[in-house]
Amino acid sequence: LTKLLSWIKENKDSFLDHFGGTFQAEVGEAGNISALYVEQFCELAVLKLKDDVPKLSDSLFTHYVDEVLKFHKELGDVVTLSHITSPILRLFTEDRTLKRWLQLETISSFEFLSNIWKDENCYELRDSGYSYKIPAMCIRVLTLVKSVGERVKVVPSMALNNCFYSLQCDILREFMVHMSDTLQNLDHKAEQFHLIINSVIYVLAIVEEWSYDKHYIKISKFEEDISPFFDISRSYALLLQDAQDSLQSGVTTKVSSLLGGYYKQSWMLPRKLDTISPACSAGLMELQQSVVTLNTALEGDTFLEVWSSVASSFQQSFLSKILFKSQFNLAGAQQFRADMQAFCGIFHEYCSPLYFAKFNEHCVVLAQPCETVGLWGGEGTRNPDNLQELLQEQAIVLEINDVLKILKLRADV
Repeated sequence: LTKLLSWIKENKDSFLDHFGGTFQAEVGEAGNISALYVEQFCELAVLKLKDDVPKLSDSLFTHYVDEVLKFHKELGDVVTLSHITSPILRLFTEDRTLKRWLQLETISSFEFLSNIWKDENCYELRDSGYSYKIPAMCIRVLTLVKSVGERVKVVPSMALNNCFYSLQCDILREFMVHMSDTLQNLDHKAEQFHLIINSVIYVLAIVEEWSYDKHYIKISKFEEDISPFFDISRSYALLLQDAQDSLQSGVTTKVSSLLGGYYKQSWMLPRKLDTISPACSAGLMELQQSVVTLNTALEGDTFLEVWSSVASSFQQSFLSKILFKSQFNLAGAQQFRADMQAFCGIFHEYCSPLYFAKFNEHCVVLAQPCETVGLWGGEGTRNPDNLQELLQEQAIVLEINDVLKILKLRADV
């Protein structure tokens, strides 16, 4: 094929000089005359290849496919490809030959995937052009997927391109299954866990870029899909959500296990402690270590989403397991408020202060001096409007019924 292409290039001009006039009336345009010229010589090659191709070994067949694709692409230097479908290319897109081509391409791709998983360096970091950490395996998988599609872009057959688009999707699904299975066997603190989450995000970003490629838009219209890679994106988004939920659960479960004594302690204290409660120090330390690790390891938006979920979980836990299940004196209420300020402080750098506004108001109301608790409780019963004004003076926007419910937790008034 290389020799054929060279001969076509070298003799094209002389052919047009000698025979162009003869064919002009039949084919109309000079470009079509060039196409006719190329097509006739390709037909000569087909006569030889037609008998040879079925006899080729798998390795030689694969080599021939590469040569045919290269040949067809380089024909663009000789003739406008919109004017011709190479007879040689047609030979390789016939049903029987195409089936063998796709089968060998699939076997090769999945063997390549298997080798990626086995590579001990598959989690080494690679530069992706994005701000977050991406492992080598993700880059290699996406390179494979892209190469599968790029190789056949030169082929004008939409049916063939659709076959290889389906293979691309199959590779991405296999990668997703591998990551999902791997996550099941990893601790939420493991670096690989975080790198897999980043990989899922990276695949979603790259696939979105590909969905604007005219090549894939044509395929999606051919298949009457909503958009290119729609099902892939949806599946990866679900995997991402599951991974985020698992990570959030892992953090809250670990911290909560260190707060067992804190949830059970009495809040009828003889005096307020100078620092945080000893029973919550281990949990605070674990939470602080988690925020440092995750902020460094995860893609930015994902970190904020996970960390906001962790914050929400602990707010609900402290309200339901401590505040509304305990009795407080003034010292205990002030201590609880100090502890909660320490907890919320770990989140404030990454979450909006408004995220904790209602929770903080619960703590503020609970820790009011005894006289204020008595005053607010009395006004709430006698004159709710007066209590509303008193609350507004301290920028408390909780409902009056919620305030009265909290005040009843003070056993010293």
